[in-house]
Amino acid sequence: MLKRLWSYCNKIFKLNTHLQELKNKGFTKKNNEPFITAILFIAMFMRLKSFNFLEDHMWRNIKIWKRLLDSNYIPSIDTISRLTENSDIEGLRKMNNVFNHKMRRNKVFNINEASYGLMVAGIDGHETFCSEKRCCRDCKTRTKTVNGEEVIEYFHSYVVCQLILCSVPVIIDIEPICSGEGELTAAKRLIRRIFKEQRRIVDVFCFDALYLDSQILNLLEKKNKYWIVVLKQKNRDAYKEIDNLLPKTQKYETKINDREVCLFDMPELVGWDNLDKSFRAVVSDERWLVWKRISKEKKIKITKTAHWRWLTNMPCVYNTQIIYRFGHGRWDEENRGFNELANHINFDHAYHHNPTSLMAMLWIISITFNLSYSFYQRNLKPALKKNTVQNRSQLAAVIFETFVLLENVIFATSTAISQPP
Repeated sequence: MLKRLWSYCNKIFKLNTHLQELKNKGFTKKNNEPFITAILFIAMFMRLKSFNFLEDHMWRNIKIWKRLLDSNYIPSIDTISRLTENSDIEGLRKMNNVFNHKMRRNKVFNINEASYGLMVAGIDGHETFCSEKRCCRDCKTRTKTVNGEEVIEYFHSYVVCQLILCSVPVIIDIEPICSGEGELTAAKRLIRRIFKEQRRIVDVFCFDALYLDSQILNLLEKKNKYWIVVLKQKNRDAYKEIDNLLPKTQKYETKINDREVCLFDMPELVGWDNLDKSFRAVVSDERWLVWKRISKEKKIKITKTAHWRWLTNMPCVYNTQIIYRFGHGRWDEENRGFNELANHINFDHAYHHNPTSLMAMLWIISITFNLSYSFYQRNLKPALKKNTVQNRSQLAAVIFETFVLLENVIFATSTAISQPP
């Protein structure tokens, strides 16, 4: 299965060629960057959870690794982790941009059903890991109380942009939140870079309440992009204006995903003076039934409710149900993004505690996530998905289990070898 996956990536995305184009600065001739990065790509396709796991796997299957990489030598895990400190972060980012552009050209995303023909992306912050003992020059710090004593905790966090409401929710870009700055500062850098490098890949940006910032929203407005932001802070002028208009607004009742939803649409709100243009508000009141266990043998159905408010610049040609779906679709980034990456691919693990190494591993994990997702959705036959590979975790398990059966070269440093699909 690894051979088939690598062949797909090489035929459609020219993976070997792009690996050869990494800058290779700070590496040796023997342990060059394409060679080291290819090892890490293979490891992440198998979802190996740490460098120690990778080391054990390499030395138990050293002959197969040498054959795959067309090499008489396999580096130690200490060498690999040390060399990731010199990784070409810009090269990995550009590689991801090229792959995303290729997917878009090949209509991989299949956006028409859930997102009404629009490319929708969610932007949110994510903390990868924390430690009370290990730190580096770029670590952020905070103080917490342990057993009545204050302890300094070190951590890294990032802003991630990911496509949502599409068949292949690729990671678009990642930006580290540097020490001493907030999430919004990093998000502004991220959005500006997306406009510079991938300006056509996103039509609608969905944000949490933290991103209700006039500078970000005005920037999106100038670039002719739509935005949807959750409104939670009751002290904002927009929240108060909605409270005043809500009793006078006609409601629209419908049923969405087994929920009874009551929607209110308020166009042309002007209660927030920092925005360059007027905006629109959509409010939803939701009711649905869930099972609750009250004893070992008995469960009852209870009613749950939710109240949501979104601000957006999308015109009224997009009805309230679309705003509702996009607003709730932001959680797609949590479910198919951070949740899957953290729980199944070890996105939050510090493979080597160095700022460049951490960023390099995040990009390698993200690129392999994007490629394997595309491979699973577009290349595997329905019968194989039904009987053998029912989800992407099983795909990684099959790659891991069939690794010992591999016989052909899939990557060589000297030449970019292309295997037939």
